[in-house]
Amino acid sequence: MADKAFTPHRLALQNLRRKPYRNLGLAALVGIFSAVLFGGSILNSQLGKGLESLSERLGADVLIVPYGYKQVATAALLRGEPSTYYMRKEVLDSIRAVPGIAALTPQFFLASLSDSCCSEHVQIMGFDPESDFLIRPWMQNTIAQLGDDEIVVGSKIITSVGDKHFFFGKTYRVAAKMAPTGMGLDTSVFMPLETLYTLIRGNPYLPKLLENPHFLQKLDPPEAYISSVAVKVNPEASPRAVGNAIMRACAAEYNLDQVVAENIVAETARRLHGLSASVYWVAAGIWLLAVLVISLVFSVSASERKHEMSLYRLLGARRSWVAKLLRWEAFFLCAGGALAGILAASCVIFPFSTLIFDSLKLPHLAISGGSIAGHALLTLAIASISGPLACANTVRSLTRFDVYSSLREAE
Repeated sequence: MADKAFTPHRLALQNLRRKPYRNLGLAALVGIFSAVLFGGSILNSQLGKGLESLSERLGADVLIVPYGYKQVATAALLRGEPSTYYMRKEVLDSIRAVPGIAALTPQFFLASLSDSCCSEHVQIMGFDPESDFLIRPWMQNTIAQLGDDEIVVGSKIITSVGDKHFFFGKTYRVAAKMAPTGMGLDTSVFMPLETLYTLIRGNPYLPKLLENPHFLQKLDPPEAYISSVAVKVNPEASPRAVGNAIMRACAAEYNLDQVVAENIVAETARRLHGLSASVYWVAAGIWLLAVLVISLVFSVSASERKHEMSLYRLLGARRSWVAKLLRWEAFFLCAGGALAGILAASCVIFPFSTLIFDSLKLPHLAISGGSIAGHALLTLAIASISGPLACANTVRSLTRFDVYSSLREAE
């Protein structure tokens, strides 16, 4: 039992308990680095998957909106921010005549109220089932046709198929739920245009939605209006060129603006890369500080530990055994700090991820448990290796001194 207890890793744990405050301080520094690295890598992975989803499955190449609503439309698409705007539906025929268009589909955006007339404050999107190519590909369960009282909900709306929701005093059944998209579609509600027009027509709650009390009179009849037109261009055509052609043909008459999908992706990618670089630069700075501080502390303690190491040597310990003891101390110190940092980051990232991503205003998707475990193991490995690396010079100095001289100095 005595031999078993006198192993480097067991003795290292006992030595760390001798100066708890100093070691807790060092472990806390490593924990901060680990929390930043782990939390940042998780956020970057989720944002990266959101960007991948945005670029691969955005659906429309160009979005035509009323002039002045470009930013509003982008916010509705990326973050599902509730908004209401409209233009004349006759613009569809003019846009359809522009060369290079493969398909187009109209949409109508209506923001629900934070009122007793609505289950929740969300973006309601009306779509055309006949021409739609944006909503149906994301439905988790296929339905041939939505009824007049049926809706589709985004993945982040807490409900199940068959549940009832009411908007502007009317009750609707959830017929399908969307797969996660990483965009504003996840927090939106969808219904056919005809159903939405029926909801708008003569509804007493709608005037509360807008500052303009004549909103309903302006949408009389409501089916003569839409909010946007999603355009998919031919494979050989340029989305930017087709969008500019639509502007030349229709913008002056209908007061239009355009949102080009590749511009959204490029801007989102730029913001994501900037955020990723900032996170990793901060993590690298804290890591360098942690290594320097650990190295300094071990170096300062080297002189006071020479007598201790000499006693180990007199008891028969080899230089390699002493070196292992010191490395185990540094390893346990950093590994413990890393585990605490990963746990602390997890307690912040996972419960509050929605709030964090809403503040970042970037699309995101959840990552798998395997990816989370991989990030945790990588963080733990980097932090744990940092300890033995930081004390390398101290280990070298404490294993090459003369035992007899060291004991005489202690006397």
